[in-house]
Amino acid sequence: MSGKGRIWSFVVPHPPLLPAYEKWAPFNVVLVELDEDPTVRLTGNLLASPSGHVNDVDPATIQIGQRTQVVFRRVSDDLVVPQWVRLDTP
Repeated sequence: MSGKGRIWSFVVPHPPLLPAYEKWAPFNVVLVELDEDPTVRLTGNLLASPSGHVNDVDPATIQIGQRTQVVFRRVSDDLVVPQWVRLDTP
C-alpha cells in the first residue's frame, strides 16, 4: 500500500481521551481512508511534518478530503503508531 489517503473525518477531544496525551491537549485525531481501498480507514494524528507533534496543526486548518501520507512513530520499544502529514497545503 502507498500509505496515501484522504481525511474522512476528524475530532479535537477536550479534554483528552487518554491520560498519556493530557500534556498535548487539545490535539487532533483524524480518520483517513486509504487510496487503495476507501473502505479501509485508519486513525491517527495529523502532524505538521513527519517529525512534528500531535498539537502542531491548527484544527481550524483541517479539512475533510485533504490528501495525506502516513508516517510511523515509535512511541515505545514495542509500539509503533500511524500518524499523518498533509500532501495538500491548507
